[in-house]
Amino acid sequence: MTSPVQHAPARRLAARLRTRRAARGRGWTARQWAALFCVLSGYVVGTLTASGTAISLPSISAELQAGPAAMQWFVTGYLLATTCLVLIAGALGDRFGRRLVLRVAACVYTAGIAISAIAPTIVLLNVARISAGVGSAGLMACGAAVLTTSFTGSDRVKAFALCGAAGGIGMAIGPSAAGWIVDAVGWRGTFGVLAAASLLMVASTFLIKETRAEKPRPFDLLGAGMLIVGLSLLLLGISTMTSGNTAVGGGQLVGAAVVLTLFIVRALRVSAPLLELSLLRDRITSAWLISAVMATAGMTGFTVYLPTYLLVVHGLNAAAAGTWMLAFTIPLFVVPMIVSRWVNRGGSAPKIAAGCLTLAATAYLTFALLATVGEVWVALIPTAALGFAIGSLTALSDAQLMSRIDHDRIGMASGLLNTMRSGATSIVLALFGAGLVVAIAARVGPQTADRLATGDVAAISESVAVDGFGHGWTLVLAGNGVLMLAAAAAFVGLILAGRRQAERAAA
Repeated sequence: MTSPVQHAPARRLAARLRTRRAARGRGWTARQWAALFCVLSGYVVGTLTASGTAISLPSISAELQAGPAAMQWFVTGYLLATTCLVLIAGALGDRFGRRLVLRVAACVYTAGIAISAIAPTIVLLNVARISAGVGSAGLMACGAAVLTTSFTGSDRVKAFALCGAAGGIGMAIGPSAAGWIVDAVGWRGTFGVLAAASLLMVASTFLIKETRAEKPRPFDLLGAGMLIVGLSLLLLGISTMTSGNTAVGGGQLVGAAVVLTLFIVRALRVSAPLLELSLLRDRITSAWLISAVMATAGMTGFTVYLPTYLLVVHGLNAAAAGTWMLAFTIPLFVVPMIVSRWVNRGGSAPKIAAGCLTLAATAYLTFALLATVGEVWVALIPTAALGFAIGSLTALSDAQLMSRIDHDRIGMASGLLNTMRSGATSIVLALFGAGLVVAIAARVGPQTADRLATGDVAAISESVAVDGFGHGWTLVLAGNGVLMLAAAAAFVGLILAGRRQAERAAA
């Protein structure tokens, strides 16, 4: 006869198996699927809109007889509206309802895209694009807030990982898919197709559960105005500086610094500011905010200029460069689900994130060393490692950050995350591009540098092109590596400080 003690391990194993079967059989509700579908649709449509817009610029300019200034606003207006309003949209969601703001934002976005398809003039097209940017702000802020309130625990990690995978898929096939659509139906037809797809996003909002803050706060209208002015000056200053007008751009950046400093000072003094900086008192929350921002900003310049590097230094054509970039993009949509399962099975999210920030830094520094050495395939390993690192950070960071926010401030936190993400991405991209041109110019002169940075190698000897661009690429990648190392150090330091903070609070 066996004793109860001998049966104990078997009983524990059976209990674990029953728990896993129950969890697998529980499934998600229709409201949860609707929330996930809405957010995933936003990712896909947003990616195709961005790619289709970039591909269609020459056709739009020719058909509507638009000059450079008008076309610049076509690109910049959308970004300005989105970045300046995303924090405001999150605050409105907390006060009036996250589903409500998400639905209104989806309607405004869809209307903006639809009007873009029929706009007879560049002025109306720019107004429509700015309207779509307003809608995009609400989608970004309240999309993450709705996911946070719709899912809990391991389901939340999985849902955010699916969004990360969708972003990776969009990056991998978005340009090609947008190119096919534009070739098939033209730029107006492309906006029409995307508007029709966006209607599904609008419809899904009617199934999502409504949530709002239990104790709504008064809306900080003055703070909202200061934020809009400050961020507008910041983005315009970056754009103006990169176009070569340093005097005006510098003045805009100084103005942005003054206004945003006043915004922060005011937020520390008033009772109900647009942004409660107390969110950042939790060191672990701050650590995950850094991780989430760097997951996007840290790869921006690399992904934009990598095809040009492959063209100039290694002589690859566009098709070959696109295929080569799969080494980076495939991990972006494969890794998130693997990492989410690992964390849900007991893996340490902070250790994974710290390791991946360090891996990204190592990949950049390794690629910098190999930029002009050997065959092009040598750089596939650091490129794939970077894709693995960014994919892992994308899978973890948003879910870990939002899980630490109390219910009443979820929209505010989502708005803060996306504001910092958009701002940091714009700054890093501008610095990456400017740094690349300056570093190339140090080798081959400013005129040749401007041409090489855009991939124009006509009448430039191969040795000069490879030496100049390779030198610039090495330096900017090394800078990215140092930036990611600093982010890794800050992340680890804040995690450790947060744990000590929690231990003192418990004592």
